Amino acid sequence: MLDKVKDVFTLGSIRSRVRVAFASIILLLAFSGAMSLFELERVSHDTEEILRASMVTTDLAREMVNALNEQNDAIIEMAVIGGNLVDITPHYNRCVESIQRLNVATERAQQRMVEIGSPTLTDSLIYYTAKINDLANNYINGDVHRFTLNDAESLATPHAWYVECYKPEYVNVSRQVTKFMTGSESTLGPDVNRLSNTARRAVTPVFISLVVMVVVVLMLHYFLNYYLIRPIIRINNELGDYLRYRSPFDKEIPCRDEIKSLRDRIVLLIAKLK
Repeated sequence: MLDKVKDVFTLGSIRSRVRVAFASIILLLAFSGAMSLFELERVSHDTEEILRASMVTTDLAREMVNALNEQNDAIIEMAVIGGNLVDITPHYNRCVESIQRLNVATERAQQRMVEIGSPTLTDSLIYYTAKINDLANNYINGDVHRFTLNDAESLATPHAWYVECYKPEYVNVSRQVTKFMTGSESTLGPDVNRLSNTARRAVTPVFISLVVMVVVVLMLHYFLNYYLIRPIIRINNELGDYLRYRSPFDKEIPCRDEIKSLRDRIVLLIAKLK
């Protein structure tokens, strides 16, 4: 039974063995190439996702910084040098618009952090943004002017209100925007690690296939040399000695398959010539 099973998997000729060897190399290269292409496609997809996430975070931070700076510029124009201005309506409108833009940008930033699993990262940003927007609203609604008229000791002028109240909050919000950028970038760490692992997996099949291919080539070289080249050289030398010196042809040259058939026919031919 075992012999029958063995015969099923036994190749009956050198041609078949060579074909199987080269077909194995081709299939191995095709498989490793397909695996590498698949993993490289995943690397490309993961890279695009990381770049897209980083771009979204950068755009949100840019929008918050622009809105915050516009609000600050409008407040400076109205509170610090507003007395010398003929019409502060454009600055008033710009301040109202910047408040809305800052609120929308911080809400989007909070939603973004919820999506990536870090909902608490923007808590301080939301808190300080609400404070600075309340200060800006108090100014444009006239509450600051009424307060400065009733408090001659600490906040005698809108300029003093800006320096003592608004500017520290502006600095706090700027710091929170910076923390949002750096914190959101740190959340990409697992994605970067996954990208590194994917890239390593993309290279691994190629490396394994190269190692296996070297082994297959060495085995192919050994079998070709042992079962084909050496017997042919031996038969050629023995046949040359017989033709030149009439020395007996060696009937026991170790060989197999087609080479063995060739040896036997040469022996038979020599026997008929005698």
